[in-house]
Amino acid sequence: MLKDDFFSIVEHTKTGDSAASFVVRFNLKHIIYQAHFPNNPITPGACIIQIAKELFSFLHQINCTIKKLKSVKFIHPIIPTVHNTVNFKMEWEENNGLFRVKITVSAEDTVFSKINMEVCEL
Repeated sequence: MLKDDFFSIVEHTKTGDSAASFVVRFNLKHIIYQAHFPNNPITPGACIIQIAKELFSFLHQINCTIKKLKSVKFIHPIIPTVHNTVNFKMEWEENNGLFRVKITVSAEDTVFSKINMEVCEL
């Protein structure tokens, strides 16, 4: 788990039955940033996907797993020294325990990534 170590939740809001938004803050001292990359930290794409999964799990109070990454677009790198807090906005629909989740990661007018994935409870 990356929550409360690599990132923390600053605030979250459920905006209806099937939408929510989170503000997360990155831990600039985390070892991941020392390796990716020294003196020029960039948030790894795998971590962005893991954060999205953990936020969905946190919101629904379930332990979920990613069944399928339908599409993942990394549009701009998240440089935590520039954007230490970012927004994760998600919308989902559920069918027989399978959640189809759309996530947009952004800060101000910059969209960093768009993720479409399917998750279910473990």
